[in-house]
Amino acid sequence: MSPKDSWSAEQKSNDKTGEARLFELMDLAHKWASGPNKDNEWTNSLLPYLTLTSTSLPTPGSQTPISCTFTFEVHPQHTNRLGNLHGGAIATLFDFCTSCALALVSKPGFWHYLGVSRTLNTTYLRPAVGGTTVKIECEVIQIGKRICTLRGTMRRIEDDVVLAVCEHGKVNTDPEVAKV
Repeated sequence: MSPKDSWSAEQKSNDKTGEARLFELMDLAHKWASGPNKDNEWTNSLLPYLTLTSTSLPTPGSQTPISCTFTFEVHPQHTNRLGNLHGGAIATLFDFCTSCALALVSKPGFWHYLGVSRTLNTTYLRPAVGGTTVKIECEVIQIGKRICTLRGTMRRIEDDVVLAVCEHGKVNTDPEVAKV
């Protein structure tokens, strides 16, 4: 069963809150990472060290962005020869974490499968040294029926210094929902 099929099969109710959908997605991702396919996907080496710490949804009339925040512990298997978090790992974390922000507003016919990436522009500013913990802040900048723009910021926990940023463009791949 693919993650997409699992996500659909394990969603028991479409009226869950966005945060409940995100926790369900994180639980599914952790199950996938430790299951029989654990050696078949790059993200599986990262997910056990990724923790959802907060979510935010706008209230009517507010300017609060749709967002979520994670922490990630940098372990030796995630580092390059210099002992810093590998750039590919940073891009993968941004891809996964920014996509999770969409789960906060997803529903059948509207980003239900969280779309696919069309761009992922990552800028590396400072190294994330092995052994440190980073915070990954993700925000929905723009969301429409077919495309969205997401932003990610990675900060070192100990001093809140920005280590990397990304802009993530996605395309919705949901099938059309029949109108009743």
